[in-house]
Amino acid sequence: MVQWHPLKTPIERKPRGSRKLNAAPPVILSAGFIILIILGAILLKLPFAAHIPISWEQSLFTATSAVTVTGLVVVDTGSAFTGFGQAIIALLIQLGGLGLMTFAVVTLIALGNKVGFLQKTVTKAAFNQTDTSTLVSTAKSVLLFSLLVETLGIIILTLYWGQELGWLKALLHAVFYTISAFNNAGFALSPNSLMEYVADPVVNLTITGLFIIGGLGFTVWMDLYKSKRWAGLCTYSKLMIISTVVINVVALLLIYA
Repeated sequence: MVQWHPLKTPIERKPRGSRKLNAAPPVILSAGFIILIILGAILLKLPFAAHIPISWEQSLFTATSAVTVTGLVVVDTGSAFTGFGQAIIALLIQLGGLGLMTFAVVTLIALGNKVGFLQKTVTKAAFNQTDTSTLVSTAKSVLLFSLLVETLGIIILTLYWGQELGWLKALLHAVFYTISAFNNAGFALSPNSLMEYVADPVVNLTITGLFIIGGLGFTVWMDLYKSKRWAGLCTYSKLMIISTVVINVVALLLIYA
């Protein structure tokens, strides 16, 4: 029989196992978007986010539409919301359009933190990829590609609207419309959207170009860059390009028929 002694008997302690998040990546992604929508709705409900009182239903609908880049509105974005509110909507569009995990991975890298297994697994689901070895570089490339295209759109629209709207207002409008167009969101700062520029080639070509470039997505453009020829493209890229061309040509013919 072993006798216990307070000083001599060793005490074995079992290490506590760290709690692991066992949720599936799609569930984590969905939860992330829901949290983003709720935070967006709260920010849009703040007194200094809107010129007029808006209900919780209106702020929640607007936040949901922005994050999911649906483009549906229940209040006019330009007149109902202040500059702060419009900035929140633009941020929600950007986060929803490019993906939460893209920003999460790049933020971790910028802060000098290591991208863990959970982040890689969720990002893999977000990018619909099977290989995790290139996810970090892919996330960085997606963000860089988006920033370059959006910066070009902002410069073109700012220079074009500068004399008409004033340089500051032109810049703010250019940022909002560029983000909205590139992410295919369809939000506008006036009730008539861009109808006053219906015959303007600069605005039409810029906005349309942003819609098409953003709509095709980084994966297709990277595939085009690497393959250099049609036969080398993957099936997804071919389907995206063909459907984009067909839809735009058919729509153009129907409008002018």
